[in-house]
Amino acid sequence: MTGPQYDAIVIGSGHNGLIAAGYLAKAGKQVLVLERRPIIGGATVTEEHFPGYRLSTCSYVCSLLLPEVVRDLEMPKYGYEVRPFDPQYFVPFPDGRYLMVYLDERRTHAELAKFSRRDAERWHDYWAMWNRMIARFRPFILRPAPTLGELEQAFAGPDGLEDLRTLLLKSIAEVLDTFFESEEIKAPLCTGGVIGVNLGPKSPGTAYVKFHHLLGNLNGHQGAWGFVRGGMGSIAEALAGFCRDHGVTILTDAEVAEIDVSDGAARGVRLTDGRRFSARVILSNADPQRTFLQMVPANALPASFRDAITRMKVKGSVVKVLLGLNQLPNFRCLPGTEIGPQHTGGIVINPSIDYLERAWEDCKHGRPSARPFMDCYIQSATEDGLAPPGKHVMSLYVQYAPYDLAEGTWEERKDEIGRNIIDTLAEYAPNMWDAIEHMSVLGPRDIEDVIGITGGNIFHGEITPDQMFVFRPAPGFSGYESPIERLYLCGSGAWPGGAVFGAPGRNCALQVLADLERRGG
Repeated sequence: MTGPQYDAIVIGSGHNGLIAAGYLAKAGKQVLVLERRPIIGGATVTEEHFPGYRLSTCSYVCSLLLPEVVRDLEMPKYGYEVRPFDPQYFVPFPDGRYLMVYLDERRTHAELAKFSRRDAERWHDYWAMWNRMIARFRPFILRPAPTLGELEQAFAGPDGLEDLRTLLLKSIAEVLDTFFESEEIKAPLCTGGVIGVNLGPKSPGTAYVKFHHLLGNLNGHQGAWGFVRGGMGSIAEALAGFCRDHGVTILTDAEVAEIDVSDGAARGVRLTDGRRFSARVILSNADPQRTFLQMVPANALPASFRDAITRMKVKGSVVKVLLGLNQLPNFRCLPGTEIGPQHTGGIVINPSIDYLERAWEDCKHGRPSARPFMDCYIQSATEDGLAPPGKHVMSLYVQYAPYDLAEGTWEERKDEIGRNIIDTLAEYAPNMWDAIEHMSVLGPRDIEDVIGITGGNIFHGEITPDQMFVFRPAPGFSGYESPIERLYLCGSGAWPGGAVFGAPGRNCALQVLADLERRGG
């Protein structure tokens, strides 16, 4: 092996890769980070998609980023700032009514009571259930995946076992039906159960997906979400600042073609341009299929492991629409193009559980949803500098549009799919087409091609219970190490899964440091 020698090479500069590099460098290790794109950040980037408009290309809001990571890697010192948005949800309905869910529980109760006084009274019980689960579960986030026996022990007792059954087996629709009678109140709450997965709200396992999205805490608000100042790329920039100050070398335009393996151990990497680098350990922040099926020689892995990685569910169904606006959306139910509460938080287009289930039914048969669900965010309504004066950026996270279309190709149908998304939004805000100056549509295949995530799956593999715990990324390999000695997985395809979380990167780095110490420093 030729080329410079490092203690560790990290493949990919997404947030988990930078977090892993930061922990290793903080411990005194010499670290090299290799990024295939010209910019760092992976899916956690802010880019100028249109002249003067800066948008978060893929990930778009923040909640789950571990406070331990923020503290240990001194992220505020390097410019990281997150603020919960308020209201958390604005949900317009076709009949002219709307629901706001605020950070202030008293204001939320008044909103809920517009639809059901009974449901307003059950709101506290609903959150008490999730908070019980989070309290039992959170220690498992900071370590390798728990065994099923450890999970059962953590959820011991009658209430605990019922909570565990909810967590592992129930649909989000079933959970919500237990607490609430109003379809309007259930409508925004069910969407978190399907984010990033090829399932509908009535599918078993979606209660766990919802739980995953409630694990974050912003300013004491459990499950709250917020905007990162400057867009999500500010997370990567803050992490990179810490890394560079601790001696990490970060190279862009440096795509890894192959991980060099000899005598059963990873020794280094070869780039597509022919450069080679060697290291004592290799950490891959790429997804499991890209790592083990593309970068590693086929004969270096046990057939059973390769088969398990091949079987991972990784085909995405998410569309991201990026907009530059000359005016704010003017909602039928709450008119006005001056900044109001309908513009400052999450805008949820999903009037009922059945609406979301129909959207999934389309996807299940290879069709883009005729009436899709979408989460919409206008960060420029609460922050200057992201758009030209008097104008705005808007981000739409949309489901569903399948990776494999039953008819046509993504390139042939992308514009049509984008038009249908805006037409759906215009049913609630009729000025949308007049407001749009710029528009970009990213489907699953675009996310795959641009960001490098197999299948365009935002979580490096679905985060349903059958692909979590000891099953992630493959049975028997949930502790970050792979069948190849000195090769580790530090990205969202490892436990405890995806979103801008940071736990896989942190946990993997701590495992690597322990292994290096065991091997002799």
